[in-house]
Amino acid sequence: MRIQNRIEAGCLRFLGFIFDHRIKAFVVLVAALIGYSAVNIPKLQRDGRVEAFMHADDPALLSYYRMRREFGQDNRLVVSVSAPDIFDTAFLEEFSTFHREIAAGVPYISEIFSLYNIPFIQHEDGGLYLEELVRNMLARGRDPADLRDRITSTPLYRNFVISDDGKTAAIVVEPYRYAPHESDCVPDPASGKSCEIRMVPIAERTLLGAPQYVEMTRAARAIAKKYDRAGFRVHIAGAPVVSTEIVALMSHDMPRFTGVCVLITMATMFVLTRSVLIAFGAFLTFFSALFSTLATVSVTGIAMTPPTQLLIPMTLVVGLCTYVHFTSAVLRAGARTRDRREALATALARSHTPILFTALTTAGGLFGFLASPLAPIAALGLFGAVSTGLSYLLAMIWATLIFRVLRNKVVERRTSGPGLVAGTMARLAVVAARRPWHALSAVALVLAVAATGLSRLDHSHNSLLWLPPDNAARLATEAVDAAFMGSVNLEVVVTPPAGSDFRNEALLKRVESTARDLHGATDVPVGRHTSIISFIEETNQALNDGDPAMRTIPGQDDIWDQLLLLEGQGIDDMKRYVSMDYGSGRISFQTPWLEATRYTDMIETVGTRFAQALGPDVRVETTGLIALLAKTSKAVLDSMSRSYLIALMLITVAMCLALRSVEFGVASMVPNVAPFLVLLGIMGGFGLALDTFTILIGGIITGLIVDDTLHFFFHMRRNLERGDGLTDAVANTLHDIGGALFTTTIVVMLGFSVFILSSMSNVRTFGLLMVTGAGLALVSELVIGPAVLAVLARRARRAESSDPFRGAEVKNAPA
Repeated sequence: MRIQNRIEAGCLRFLGFIFDHRIKAFVVLVAALIGYSAVNIPKLQRDGRVEAFMHADDPALLSYYRMRREFGQDNRLVVSVSAPDIFDTAFLEEFSTFHREIAAGVPYISEIFSLYNIPFIQHEDGGLYLEELVRNMLARGRDPADLRDRITSTPLYRNFVISDDGKTAAIVVEPYRYAPHESDCVPDPASGKSCEIRMVPIAERTLLGAPQYVEMTRAARAIAKKYDRAGFRVHIAGAPVVSTEIVALMSHDMPRFTGVCVLITMATMFVLTRSVLIAFGAFLTFFSALFSTLATVSVTGIAMTPPTQLLIPMTLVVGLCTYVHFTSAVLRAGARTRDRREALATALARSHTPILFTALTTAGGLFGFLASPLAPIAALGLFGAVSTGLSYLLAMIWATLIFRVLRNKVVERRTSGPGLVAGTMARLAVVAARRPWHALSAVALVLAVAATGLSRLDHSHNSLLWLPPDNAARLATEAVDAAFMGSVNLEVVVTPPAGSDFRNEALLKRVESTARDLHGATDVPVGRHTSIISFIEETNQALNDGDPAMRTIPGQDDIWDQLLLLEGQGIDDMKRYVSMDYGSGRISFQTPWLEATRYTDMIETVGTRFAQALGPDVRVETTGLIALLAKTSKAVLDSMSRSYLIALMLITVAMCLALRSVEFGVASMVPNVAPFLVLLGIMGGFGLALDTFTILIGGIITGLIVDDTLHFFFHMRRNLERGDGLTDAVANTLHDIGGALFTTTIVVMLGFSVFILSSMSNVRTFGLLMVTGAGLALVSELVIGPAVLAVLARRARRAESSDPFRGAEVKNAPA
């Protein structure tokens, strides 16, 4: 109590200073907010990559980055071109021009492959020749149809630069491994420019990321637009394209969300209060808290991801709930006294404790997300808590400033009697208090029905399906997956023991045999697998006059000789599949972009089979984008169990402290948890899976429901302590705060309804569920809250104890 009194006294001194020096406080506050936001918000980053869902120290992400540093990118752009006949000379001439324009106009290209320039290995006159396939073919005037069978039967080409059915050609763009560095320099022989040789440690280089992917995708799309037409249909797919599209939709949605939230803020508050100034204060609360939060995100260097977009409606809801409750309190106090300074003190004494603990419990619910293995969810927990704190502080300040300048007739408009809404809510709650077992039986029936849906609840992660069905990036990815049986890779890194390397004949044969057997071994289709073995087999065939039967791994001596021959011919492409010293090798399995849970079994099967085939001395590591997708999917459930447990523990402790009773605090959690369980049942019943958005509902909705619960239980306890009977306490509580509870519910529902406008399907689903959850929360408060208190009252009477109603006479309690 003494701590609460000290906090309340400090808050009164602070808000009293704001009240007394309103002009200075306004100027300083606005200047600080504008300066802080203007400096930092322009630097806010956005990231929609698969990697962005991992923590920086996640072992799966570290393994993936090691693979990229050693072997190069697996994040490729795939530009596919479909035509009636891709072996027509006119088509290939235009395709070659398209290839060259992509190579020249798209930044950050490390390697680019297509039929135009892919190595064509052949043996003529006793020598091995390396050509650029179509380029040399056109230069020699050869008819492409003459090589149709050779090209379509070459494993190095199939489902890579040409579809399996030979009807679609692709330009595969492999980006740089690293983002540009200040020490980078490109020599220009024409001008005589040279570059200083400077070795930059790998630790100082940043891997290519979202900003560069955006540039690459935009440039490729601009070029493709000039060529795309009937007979030359162009699709651009790949992980960089999908992540770029997600970032683009975020950039499109965030301003819309913010604008609609502003309209909701102003309109809701004006309709409910009939005061432009009070509505303007709500607008200032939302905007100042949101901009301050986004500026804080920018300061930390953490990028905005799809889940962290939820900061916008969360800030609206948390800020306005505080603003509504405190404004209602000061207006009620102001209606009873003409001394506004005294009204401010009265309002603080009556409402500050539930307001403060609402902020603490909401932050506690969000802090539970910090334990999430998914980085965006942990970031949402951190910055959601920051937003809660800023919203609490700024709402109190703006409410005080607005109250200070309100006209008297607005304040005097407040009456002591309940309005229609509050009176209706009170009558419903009194019925529940008088017939608690009837009310709780009805709730139990609803929960039982929800349990049937809960048993069918599943988890999911497929960011491609977040995009609208008619989205260009989604359609392109689906088209490429259909034509080439894949646009993403599972990477297997094999490291032989000391004294051996990836040129060992026995090792290579076991690797290739295992890789071939994995085609069809899982329910995930494999379009192709590629390793340095593919180049060795192709070379061995060429050296044996192109005999298809000789597309095999040769003897040990020939392996070394052929690899030296390929190195001498300058086939750098093969080095993407082996380390510089041949100490380890990479096998890439190309698969379609699917639901991430399907990859889990595939990864387990691939890793197990390679480990069994190669023995305990050979290290096998599975990685790549597919591995990250599968890890993200599994982390959804891990996040749910761990984060919710922490959140519930923190909220329960805070409720017990706020209500100064363990029994009251625990009882107050019943109406908090019930709506969430019903929501999960609805999700299971309608086949809506838990994903990286819907997984957040429990922590967010529980934290927000706490606002209503804490105010209801706090005022109930106060009314019981002053001698009200149970039903009188219920009625008086809702007469007093029912209007504010209704207002905050409307704000929550309208605030999250903005997500229905989203371009992304998972965001729309989240918005609908949150709107439903907010409505369930109010019903839960009016039905479960009074019923639980009535049961406690009956128990207290039987035990002839006044706890938890210490000092209160329990009147009108149900017999």
